[in-house]
Amino acid sequence: MKVKIYGAGSIGNHLAQASRRMGWDVVVVDPNREALRRMKEDIYPTRYGAWDEAIQLCTPADEPQGGFDGIILGTPPDVRMKVARAAIAERPKFMLLEKPLCAPSCEGLTEFFIESNEAGILSFVGYDHAVSAGIEWVSGMLGQEMIGKILTLDVEFREYWGGIFKAHPWLSGPADTYLGFTERGGGASGEHSHALHLWLVLALAAGLGTCTKASGYLHMKQDGGAFYDDLAAFTLETSLGVTGRVVQDVVTQPTRKWARIQGTDGFIEWICNGTPDGDLVRWKQGDKPEGSLGFPKKRPDDFYRELQHIAEALKEPHLYKNSPISLDTGLAVMEILRSASGESLKKINPLF
Repeated sequence: MKVKIYGAGSIGNHLAQASRRMGWDVVVVDPNREALRRMKEDIYPTRYGAWDEAIQLCTPADEPQGGFDGIILGTPPDVRMKVARAAIAERPKFMLLEKPLCAPSCEGLTEFFIESNEAGILSFVGYDHAVSAGIEWVSGMLGQEMIGKILTLDVEFREYWGGIFKAHPWLSGPADTYLGFTERGGGASGEHSHALHLWLVLALAAGLGTCTKASGYLHMKQDGGAFYDDLAAFTLETSLGVTGRVVQDVVTQPTRKWARIQGTDGFIEWICNGTPDGDLVRWKQGDKPEGSLGFPKKRPDDFYRELQHIAEALKEPHLYKNSPISLDTGLAVMEILRSASGESLKKINPLF
């Protein structure tokens, strides 16, 4: 397998390392030569022990064209559709687009959806938590209906984004990046949209139907030259009338990344990094004692599992239809973000 990764930032490094772990050939493209230098001399060796000389680095002026099995886009959301639509011409087997898919305006998204499907490309969205071992286990439990009728579903991704800037020391703050601008796909609504995505994925796993109603509130903050939502709250309802909430913020310390499904006969909770070794799942069924199970992992493992999932879908294309990170699931998230940002809805997604 041969993949091309656009973007030499933090995500590009993670996905390059995961791709090499898969045994794939890797080319990384970035218009910023300093970003390429930083990847080779700083980020990658610091995180993973040493630079991998098998990774080819280049700028758009000298990037290879064609012959790639996969194209991965770790670009900022507001330029992602332009790059993704251009990449369709290379006819890769798959594309992996980071989250959120694009800016809330969704400019170019409908066209990408149509054009990538016509080209027969399997497109995935980088909501890696949805294919983690813990969430897969929770989905299996929900499929067994072990906690009775589902009453409500809540998901929170509440995390102070100081950790993001610590991982990007060349940035002095949110105004230096798209993260500081909701309209560019940043803010709590975009950066922590893992929560919205998990809500949709778990609702489907529990047989609650698709999301048919959504209302959102973004608390906007002016911070120097930046203008972003530091808190985003959503109320969602499925086609079967089950409601729940999603809360995302960039201010909470310590971090709380959590999902809870409450049923008539118990509950299931997922806690990201709920143990020192990884994720934790807790559950209670009727009068039985509460159970719990840990899922050891490190952050690089999230991206490795994501690529393993994609590799399996390529071997068995019928698996793509039910993939928790298929393009359709990312489109459903954008439908909600578009509405919450004040944009008029434009129906492009069968899951909403």
